[in-house]
Amino acid sequence: MKPNHPMTNTRHLLGRLTRAAAALALLALATPVMAQEDPMPPVEAAPTQSSETPTQAPTQAPPVAARPLPSPRPAEFTDPTPLGSENGDDKAHIRFTPYSAGIASLSLPDAYNAVGDTAHIQLQALTTDPVTGIAAIPFGVIGVEIEGDFISLSGAQGSPIWSQAAPGVFVAHVDAPDGAPLLRITRTYALNGTDRYGFTVTTSLENLSGATVNARLIQTGPIDLPEAENNYAGDKRRFRFGYLNPPERQVDLAVHVDERLDPRTALLGKRIANAAGFKMYPAVHPVWPNERTLARGQRLAWLAFSDRYFAVVIHPLFDPGAVAKPEDKLLTGLGPIDRLVLNPAAVAPETVMVLRFNGDKTPIAPGTAHTTRFGVYAGPMSRPTMRQDLLLASLRVPDLVVYNLGGMCAPCTFHWLTDALMGVLRLFHAFTGDWAVAIMLLVVLVRGVLHPVTRWSQIRMQKFGVQMQAMAPKQAKLKEKYKDDPKKLQQEMSKLWKEEGINPAGMLGCLPMFLQSPVWIALYATLFFAIELRQSAAFYGAFQTISGGRWEFLADLSVPDHAIPLPEFMHFSFPLWGAVQAINVLPILMGALMWAHQKFLTPPPSASMTPEQEQQQKIIKVMMVVMFPLMMYAAPAGLTIYFITNSALGIGEHKWIRAHMDKHGLLDPEKIKAERQTKGPGFMSRLSEAAEAQKRLQAQAHGGRPPVIPDKKRKKK
Repeated sequence: MKPNHPMTNTRHLLGRLTRAAAALALLALATPVMAQEDPMPPVEAAPTQSSETPTQAPTQAPPVAARPLPSPRPAEFTDPTPLGSENGDDKAHIRFTPYSAGIASLSLPDAYNAVGDTAHIQLQALTTDPVTGIAAIPFGVIGVEIEGDFISLSGAQGSPIWSQAAPGVFVAHVDAPDGAPLLRITRTYALNGTDRYGFTVTTSLENLSGATVNARLIQTGPIDLPEAENNYAGDKRRFRFGYLNPPERQVDLAVHVDERLDPRTALLGKRIANAAGFKMYPAVHPVWPNERTLARGQRLAWLAFSDRYFAVVIHPLFDPGAVAKPEDKLLTGLGPIDRLVLNPAAVAPETVMVLRFNGDKTPIAPGTAHTTRFGVYAGPMSRPTMRQDLLLASLRVPDLVVYNLGGMCAPCTFHWLTDALMGVLRLFHAFTGDWAVAIMLLVVLVRGVLHPVTRWSQIRMQKFGVQMQAMAPKQAKLKEKYKDDPKKLQQEMSKLWKEEGINPAGMLGCLPMFLQSPVWIALYATLFFAIELRQSAAFYGAFQTISGGRWEFLADLSVPDHAIPLPEFMHFSFPLWGAVQAINVLPILMGALMWAHQKFLTPPPSASMTPEQEQQQKIIKVMMVVMFPLMMYAAPAGLTIYFITNSALGIGEHKWIRAHMDKHGLLDPEKIKAERQTKGPGFMSRLSEAAEAQKRLQAQAHGGRPPVIPDKKRKKK
């Protein structure tokens, strides 16, 4: 079953839950076998007693009788009542499983999988690996460790052990080996209300015996968010966290947010070959603390699984207005955290991870209870939404939203720039009421701000191109004349450049264009991650209004334009390229505009161009006109609108700049030469002359001979 598939058949659901709980218990029991990988296994082997004495050493130790252990008390089976309304005003709808007192599904009533779809987004769902049969139950109780003995609380080994005391409240009992009551475990889920996304989880361990009990709770946290159906630009699921510095370096109450932007594969770790030679992920991998956080002394404030549009955040609970010290913001009581993987042999996109909270070992006095609480934000990756929650704002959880593609583009995508672009985009939307129009206006604004740089760069490049074209016959003669004397050829070439008034800095005319790249990359990333574009129709939904809602063209700016739907058997996808489910017309239009743009920008072939130069010019045209639109074929419609607008404006801007140059004769070779001679040598020429003068001085100091540069290796010896 797909993660987003609605669970409507109760009997089928309970059957799956039974198998899943059994597999989860098997996973918990199996981890001690990999103790060298698991720093805190949920099961500790009971110590064995030796029968050896000083006078007699038996050749074989007799079998040791199993020590009786505490056991969970069977309970009457109950079908759990969901929390929240599936189609109401609540911000979450949670269905529970009676096994492990965990979550069977967590959906958002106000978010749907696609435009026109009735199925809600599921951020968490019970997931079973089809190969191993191992399952993950989100936020379930794996078991409890009592005096070093692990007691499974899944209820899969026999009759159920969890009973529902109230909606969202589950109770289980553990009895001593003699049958006397030992522990009462109460698990409580509570929604945050109709104005806040998420819920709280409270677990209480109550000592019912007459002696102090040392116990710790072992439970699961969130599991992987579902993989996106359209994998354009790759898997954007990430693991992020907030932290406090060591006490000696924590000077205020501010929480710091991890800026590494590691993909989820970083949490998987490296694949290691087993004894049979098959590469597998470690079944257990430490999450917090790990080597890096331990070395820096970082203390955990919150952690999150996120994707392009949604996030599940585990955070502490406190009063934001009554925080007295930084330690009030720490996520405590969960113990060391590690990640489990359902199928270690699967490839990265097909793996499913679940976090495990190993708990803190705590002495519980008779008649008292030990309680752990944490909050969960499960909602959209929207800064305005997160900032409305004062607790999340105090923890700087809104900084989880980053408009950055990661990878090699991450360093040149500046946060302050993407935030500014997003702010302007929201401002334009407030005036126009349409995100597609706002995108176009934003591109117009960016083009206008960068116009002086573009104008200077294009004039510089055009001038340099005209000069080089006029000088090409003279260069060819010099190459033929001094083909056997490279040093003399270099001198004559330099002399020719000075005579023609050509500034070598003209070759750097394209540099300002490259300096603009961070701006366009930032705009690209902003539009890609902006949740505001998700399921927003373009141009006021005009195409849906005309067709009575039957045409899906530009009905959602976060997916391809979907002009002509294809039958399901024709759907296909490639990694990074994305999923193709329709004939998209915007990339075709973008290719036509880029062809026109290249036609205006690229000068026509001249007689002075070599065949290699003409071939390079053709390759560049093909790359820009064919390859780029092909790569963008499955891109979100908001991005293609951005590129189309940018190309159209680029054509108009180039024509205006070219008309300005023609009007003022800026491309006349003689006029350019005279202007250069009037201004005198440029910076690059002066720099070259200074270098030549320095060489002459050095030659004079060595008797008219060039100085001998000593061999570094010989000098070192």
